[in-house]
Amino acid sequence: MTALTLHSYQQEAVEYIRHRKRAGLFLDMGLGKTAICLRALQPEHLPVLVNAPKRVAENVWPEEGPKWRPDLRVRVAAGTPAQRKAALESDADIIVIGRDNLADAVPYASKFKTHIIDELSGFKTRSSLRWKAAKKLCGPAMEQVWGLTGTPSPNGLLDLWAQLYLLDGGEALGTTLGGYRERYFSPGRQLKNGTIIEYNLRPGADKRIHALLERTCLAMSTDGRIDLPEITFNNIEVPLNPQTRRFYKQMKDDLVVDMEIIGGEIHSAVNAAVLSNKLSQISAGFMYVDDAEFRDHEYKVIHKEKVNALREIVDGTGSPVLVGYQYQAEFEMLKEGLGEMAHGIDEPDLQKRWNNGEFPVLLAHPDSVGHGLNLQFGGHTMVWASLPWSLEQYQQMNKRLARQGQKNPVVIHHLLSPKTIDYKKLAVLEGKESIQSALMGHLESPL
Repeated sequence: MTALTLHSYQQEAVEYIRHRKRAGLFLDMGLGKTAICLRALQPEHLPVLVNAPKRVAENVWPEEGPKWRPDLRVRVAAGTPAQRKAALESDADIIVIGRDNLADAVPYASKFKTHIIDELSGFKTRSSLRWKAAKKLCGPAMEQVWGLTGTPSPNGLLDLWAQLYLLDGGEALGTTLGGYRERYFSPGRQLKNGTIIEYNLRPGADKRIHALLERTCLAMSTDGRIDLPEITFNNIEVPLNPQTRRFYKQMKDDLVVDMEIIGGEIHSAVNAAVLSNKLSQISAGFMYVDDAEFRDHEYKVIHKEKVNALREIVDGTGSPVLVGYQYQAEFEMLKEGLGEMAHGIDEPDLQKRWNNGEFPVLLAHPDSVGHGLNLQFGGHTMVWASLPWSLEQYQQMNKRLARQGQKNPVVIHHLLSPKTIDYKKLAVLEGKESIQSALMGHLESPL
């Protein structure tokens, strides 16, 4: 098999990381980070350990490897613990493992010369198990560490410290998060008990941080480099029936009152999240019972307005539809409502079969398909049945269709119920409000 040809900007990125021991590729989604890394590899970089989101590890790397480096052997460490162990002990040139199993690779760190972190933004939390495993793998003994992401700071520049530490051990942003925060941020919003829940950039800090990143990271946007499809965003209002509207208002008011009665602090991040989660469930059409975690996620169906709206969109669209959702109960409702047309992300050969047009509807949580998968050949219509709070999840999933190789304009529908938390989420994603302000504003506003 003959390897494919790179674009000129991709070749520039190849040269950038090929000659750097520690490097970050902060390339916009769709610019081909996997291809760049594969082409950059030389004999002195081998063998390579790649960690990536599960489906990227199991679908993208083994598929892209033969296209860009037919001379290298790629093996995926997936399946049972014994199967992962066998893969890690193999003599493959590139061994790919899901980031949630990254701890399995730590005992084998010494056999690898290069560690590639695909979707580096998934390591922005230093307290996570995956970050702790990555820290062990990214120590001085690892000759090369390359980090890839299209969304390095979706929630603000505070996210950068943990990611950069894995690349350079604190050279650019300092060796502690506290020191980084103290140098470049000032305390913002605080709870009544003094807990700081928001940090604001000091004047000029963003420019100083960006300058520090230039030592290690190459940033590229899609502007002027590739032709991307036109994207149309369409808000579809899905009114709730009067009975559901009353239930939503009652639940909102009662939850707030209940918190106050038991001495809860409504303005705490934890309690605000509990309230918003319940309201998001109602808007989606269901609600988990109070002890759902002990009863196999039992839930009660409240309405099917969004299921019906999605059915209308699917019936009126002449191509496969990608659907984003937030809850397992929501998935079950949507799958039941769409019948045999709907498929989940656990289907074998997911990427290949979607791109071959075998799935009329693909129901997907953004955590499952939001990174790396190339779905642009299977359809150009997406529906958000319910929106996430996370800008990273939102942008990454949209880019599964709106990326290089898409032949049609992309349409992204938002199903929104009026006077619910849906519109607050949309405001956050559009950059009009912070998550904290949107949450508190909705919880305190009359309906």
